[in-house]
Amino acid sequence: MPSVADNGEPAVALHDALGALQKASRLTAKQRAVKVSGVVDVICQHAFERGLDPDALSAVVQIAAKKTELDQTSVTTLVKNLYPAQRVPAHVAVTLVGALGQGKGKPSPGTQNELVKWLVLVHGILDDPNVLSRLYGVLFGMLDTISIRTSLCHLLSLVTRRRHVKPFRIQQLLELSRGLGNEPALQGLLRVYRDYYPDIILGSANTTRKSFPPQPDPEWRARLNAIQEASIRDDQASLGQYNGFRVLRHGAKRSKLSAIPEVHTFQAHETSVTLEEIDSVDDFVEKLDRIEPPAQMISFLSDPLLQKFTELRPSRIATARIDLWLSACLEDEYLAVQAGRTTSSSLSDTLDGLYKHAQYTKALLPIVYSFMQVYLPVWDAVTDVDALLGLLSYLPLQPFQDAYTAYIGHAEKAVLTLGPAQCPKLLHFYEELLRHWVTSASPQPPTINQLATSSSDQSHINSLAIHVSTLSTSLLLSLPSSSNLPLTSAVLSFYECLSSSSQPHLIPIIIPQQFLVYHLAQSPSVTSLSRICGILGAYKTAFDKHPKPNSRYYPTEVTTTFNCCLKDLYNLLWIAHSLIMEPEKNVAGFLCKPPLRVALHKYLGSLDQKYSVASAFNFSCNPSLASLSASAWRAMEESEIVEKQYDRQAVNYHKGPVSQTSLQVLANRGGVDVGYEEYKVQVLEWTAARGLEGVSAFMHTTVKTLREDV
Repeated sequence: MPSVADNGEPAVALHDALGALQKASRLTAKQRAVKVSGVVDVICQHAFERGLDPDALSAVVQIAAKKTELDQTSVTTLVKNLYPAQRVPAHVAVTLVGALGQGKGKPSPGTQNELVKWLVLVHGILDDPNVLSRLYGVLFGMLDTISIRTSLCHLLSLVTRRRHVKPFRIQQLLELSRGLGNEPALQGLLRVYRDYYPDIILGSANTTRKSFPPQPDPEWRARLNAIQEASIRDDQASLGQYNGFRVLRHGAKRSKLSAIPEVHTFQAHETSVTLEEIDSVDDFVEKLDRIEPPAQMISFLSDPLLQKFTELRPSRIATARIDLWLSACLEDEYLAVQAGRTTSSSLSDTLDGLYKHAQYTKALLPIVYSFMQVYLPVWDAVTDVDALLGLLSYLPLQPFQDAYTAYIGHAEKAVLTLGPAQCPKLLHFYEELLRHWVTSASPQPPTINQLATSSSDQSHINSLAIHVSTLSTSLLLSLPSSSNLPLTSAVLSFYECLSSSSQPHLIPIIIPQQFLVYHLAQSPSVTSLSRICGILGAYKTAFDKHPKPNSRYYPTEVTTTFNCCLKDLYNLLWIAHSLIMEPEKNVAGFLCKPPLRVALHKYLGSLDQKYSVASAFNFSCNPSLASLSASAWRAMEESEIVEKQYDRQAVNYHKGPVSQTSLQVLANRGGVDVGYEEYKVQVLEWTAARGLEGVSAFMHTTVKTLREDV
């Protein structure tokens, strides 16, 4: 038999396969000209790799939703591989619901069950979220169908809202429950009904893990997410996403493990509105004033919808209930640590919830301050390190020494005792604290003629930066260079944030210590060199844009130190004046004493007369940049040979390293004629194109000729 997979284009193969499948579904096995298994394989492979567009999805569903000549294995395989590339059209859901039940043209009971399971999987990505709600009566009416009852109960549990809970449906569920016993899925649906009307549905539904809708198969869900992200990246809806305007449900297993309860409203009545029946932003806004608070307000730590409710409709009673729960929980955990016992998982759940709340509100609850003040001194810096450091990063803008004494100092000491591996986390914490303080700072009136760090907010940020600069220098000098690359990256991230945050009369220009700049500039990593160059370039741009004169806002030693850093790095990379110390010209020479520079120069000269300490760190000889500079030169040389049509057999190729003298000699001896300045610009463009924009940015802000070219 011929195969429809022989077509080269996947879209063509899929189109042909769908056409062949439609024909095969109407013919018996003996009448078919194409092998059905091959057709199914083509469709499933395309669905798995790229997903099915709405038209293809609709075509497959139309075949699966009716009785055909296809065998059960083929139909089941098709349904299990229905990966939609986009949102599922509403008419597809209508078609599937219409296929359920008994009838001459209905698919087999096994196929119907697979179709309902598929609806459970994709109900969150329907293009019309209310389509299943409108079909609720039809779905509920088929609960007496044994073959699909379990899957149908799961689907109804996800769809049910207060408007669906009617007296006659309650009566039917109770009768089914009494007649069938403790059928798990049915008990789960009954529990959902009881959440809306606890006073009417008495007794407790016996729920187990099977009572809840099953979590989607992780592999199936991951594949669906990958397909949808690739095909509709701008669409925010996917199976694994949550829109924040429905009560969050984790299922039976996760609910039992978490210390934070899920949202349940047990005191609802017929005229009240509960959070459980909210399913959209419009619904939430319309009913905000009538929503009944849930039984346990602490659920707001893990439920985004309840968080919105508590923020938009605050009350003293709700706040007192939250504080009471947190006080009891946190006090128990603190007493356990004080007594030498390990903390429970409840503390981790609570701290994670408090951290998520802080991320949402950008503030800490009052109880958090009291807890951290007593807990951090006995904290082991291992348990809940991310949550606790995350909470500390939301400390309000205040005198740094006060925050350090009460909270930060204890955490810093605990983290540092664990060794180098945890140090980057500490620097990342300071970076997040800086971001929070920067957004909280109040602007300084521009008419006031005073130093940029004289106001309280600017002074607090300055104190934080000074502490981090001292801490970073100490840590980098304490660790061997081979193991401090993560720490170096964390330090650079902090200063990238600080240098890019500078704003006149709001965030002062706070430069790192001079020694720290020199230490980072001599890092063995070319990425670190590029990043420190980019940081200095950002500072230079900030000074250029700052109101003049700078001496009115910054002490002379600040601008002098910064100019030293600029000139030293400029001398190191751009011109052959490395490590020259000229105090009268504000050149510190990387703090290299003259006797040491002379000794280095003699050593290099003893290796080769063309070597000197002055040029030992420029683009061609710098240990971090030499290989990139060589590659840039080879590309430039090749371009010149092609453009000016040199004879490849006769041209004299440069052996390297490139210098001003070597280029002059090369031009006189039959090589390409390229100027040294042109070569250095090529190196900047070459490195910038490969992700090292920092060096180029620094040179374009400091080299006068390059600034004029921009």
